[in-house]
Amino acid sequence: MKKILTKKGRILTLIAFIVLAVVAIFLSPLVNINYDMSKYLATDSNTREALIVLDEEFGSNSMIQVMTDDLQIEDASEVVNEILEIDVVKSVIWLGTVTDVSVPVENMDQDLIKDYYNKGHLLFTIEFNEDDYSLKVGYAIDEIKKIMTSHNVESSLRGPAIGTKTSRDYVASEMILIAAVAVPIAILILFLSSSSWMEPVVILINLGIAILINLGTNLLFPSVSYITISIASVLQLAMSLDYSLFIVHRYYEERDKGEEPVTAAYTSAKDAFGTVTASALTTVFGFLALVIMNYKIGADIGISLVKAIVISYITAIILMPVLLIFFDKLLLKYKHKVLMPKFRRMTERLHKGRYAIIILFIMVGALSFYLQGKSTYKYGDTSVGDEGATAYIHREKIDEKFGVFNPVVILYRHEDKNNAIALIEELKVIPEVTNIQSLVTSVDPQIPEEMLPEEALDQFKSENYYRMILYLDSNDETERTHEVSNLIVNLTKEKLDKKGYVLGVPIATTEIKDSVTKDGLLVQLVSAIAIALVIFLVLRNPVTPIILVIVIEVSILINVAISYLTGGTLAYIGYLVVSSLQLGATIDYAVLLAGRYKKFRKTMGKKDAMIEAATRSTPAIITSAAVLATAGFVVFFVSSLEIVKEIGMLIGRGALLSGILVIFVLPVLLLTFDFIIEKTNIKIKTKKNKEVVSNEESI
Repeated sequence: MKKILTKKGRILTLIAFIVLAVVAIFLSPLVNINYDMSKYLATDSNTREALIVLDEEFGSNSMIQVMTDDLQIEDASEVVNEILEIDVVKSVIWLGTVTDVSVPVENMDQDLIKDYYNKGHLLFTIEFNEDDYSLKVGYAIDEIKKIMTSHNVESSLRGPAIGTKTSRDYVASEMILIAAVAVPIAILILFLSSSSWMEPVVILINLGIAILINLGTNLLFPSVSYITISIASVLQLAMSLDYSLFIVHRYYEERDKGEEPVTAAYTSAKDAFGTVTASALTTVFGFLALVIMNYKIGADIGISLVKAIVISYITAIILMPVLLIFFDKLLLKYKHKVLMPKFRRMTERLHKGRYAIIILFIMVGALSFYLQGKSTYKYGDTSVGDEGATAYIHREKIDEKFGVFNPVVILYRHEDKNNAIALIEELKVIPEVTNIQSLVTSVDPQIPEEMLPEEALDQFKSENYYRMILYLDSNDETERTHEVSNLIVNLTKEKLDKKGYVLGVPIATTEIKDSVTKDGLLVQLVSAIAIALVIFLVLRNPVTPIILVIVIEVSILINVAISYLTGGTLAYIGYLVVSSLQLGATIDYAVLLAGRYKKFRKTMGKKDAMIEAATRSTPAIITSAAVLATAGFVVFFVSSLEIVKEIGMLIGRGALLSGILVIFVLPVLLLTFDFIIEKTNIKIKTKKNKEVVSNEESI
C-alpha cells in the first residue's frame, strides 16, 4: 500500500483503473445475455435432454402466432408471401393452408377453419428455423411487424419468442434508465450523511469504475442471465457503498488529527481493512450459498454478484485512498456540518421501552413465520411483463379470440408408433388438452408413409423420432398446471416402450419447481451458517452471531409475509435470491452496531454502551439501508419485467425492514443478553498478555 500511495504509484494506479474501466466499456456489449431459463436445469433433466434430441432430429425451431384485426382474406396471400421471404421463416400456416380461400367464409367447413379465422380475425402460425432465443428470430419478428404496418394492418403477436424478444428489449433499454434514476437519489442520500459536498462525488467515481469493470468482466462467463444483468449494477452500487464510507470516515478522523494526506490515506485504508473485509465476506458468503442450487440460475446470479462485490472491495482498498489524496483539498475546502440529525434522544427511549419491543418482536416474528408459510410461489418465466405490457395485451387479445397457445412437444421413437396411438387416446382424456397434432392424427395410420406428402412427413418425422404437439388451454401457472405436466410425462413413460421426451413451457416450469424447492432450505441454512461464522471471527463471540442472524432472518420473514398479505405471488427464485442478498448485505448493519456495543462495553455499563452504540451507528445504518432500498425500489418502478420488478420490491422493502429492526430491536437484544455475551467473549492474548484489539473496533 505504501508504494501505491507514492506520487508515482498514485498516478500509475489511477491510470490502470481508468484503462480497465475504458476497456470494460467496450467489452460489456459483447457479453452473451441468456434468456432461456431451461438452460439452468441439471444436464440430466428431461427438458435439457429433450431440447438436445429435438435439435438433432428436427433442427432448431420456434413458433409465434400473429392475429390480424382488419386484413381481408383475399389480401392475406400477399402478406404470407412477404413473410415467407424473411430469412429464418420456415413456414406459415393459415386459413389458406387448410382450405380454398376463394370460397366465401360462410361456405367453408366451420370446424376446420375455427383455429384460423374468427369473425374477421385471421390467425397465422409462423415457424422459424432457429430457436426462441435467436437474435435472427428477433429481427424477423420486427420485419413481420413492418410488413403488417406497410399493409395498414393492426396485428397482435404471441409465443415464447415474443417473450424472449420483450425481455431482451427491456433489458437493453432499462439498464441505463435504472442507473439514471438510482444514482441521483443515492447522491442526495450521501449529501445528507456526508461531511463534505465533494464526498459523494469521490465515492461515486470509485463505485462507477468498479461497476464498469464488473460489467466488462462478465465476458469471462459463457453467458449471464437477463435477471442478473438487470439488477447487478445497481445492487453493486448499493451493497458496496459501505466499503468507501468506512475508508472516507477514517480518512477524516486522521486529517482532523493533523495527519498529512498520504499518511491519512494509508492509515484509513489500514484501519478500515478489517471492517471492509468482514463486510465484503458476509455479502460474498450470502451469494455463494446460491451456488449449491441444482437449478443453476442460482450459480449464475451468485457468482456474478460475488464478482461484483470482490471488484468493489479491491477498488475500495486500492483506488479509494488514491482518490482521497487527489481530492484532498476539495474535500476539506467544501466540508460542512453533517445534515443528518443526532439520534441520542431516540436511542435513550429504546431502553425505557425494551420489554415492549422484545414482546412485539417475538409476536411479529411468530406471525410472519406463519404467514410466509402460506405464501404461493411461481417458478416459470414471466417475461411478457405485467398487465400493462404490450406483449401481455397482445397475448390476451389472441387468447380471447382463438384460445390459449401453450404447446407441449412429445418425441417418440419410430418403433413406438402404435404405442403413440394408445398414448394419444389417454392424452385426449385430459381436460386441459385442446388439440393434438401428429402424423397418426393428421392422416390414417393405415396409409403407407411413402404415399404421404413430403412436407407432412418433415413436419412430424425425423431420422429416429416422431413428433407430437399437444396444445393446452391455460397459460397460468397453478398447481393444476404442475399436475397436468406430471401426468403427461408419466403417461409418456407408461405407454411408450422406448424412451420418449416431453418438452414445453409447462413441463420446464414443473421441473424448475421440483429443482428449486429442494434447494430452498439448504441454501438458506448454508447462507446463515456461513455468515454467522464470519461474524464469529470478527466479533469473537459465539452468542452475538446468533442474535444478529435471528434479527435479519425475522426481517426476511416479515418481508415475505407482507407479500402474502398484499396478495402477491412470489417468484421462488426471486425469493431465494433476495433472502440470501438481504441476509448477506444487511447483516453489516447489525455487525456495525454490535461491534460498537462491544467496544463501548469495555469502558461503560451496558445501558450507556447500548445508547452510545446505537447513537453512533444509526446514521450509517440509515444511509446504507436508504441507498439499498432506493436501488430496489428504482428497479421495481422502472423495470417492465415481472420477476425483476418483484426482486426489486423485495430488496427495497427488505433493506428498510432490516434497517428498522437493527436500529430498534438489536440494541435491546444486546442489552437483554448482555450477561451471556460478556461471559462468552473470547479474548486473545499477546506475548505481553495484553488483549488484542479486534476488528470491530475499527467499525
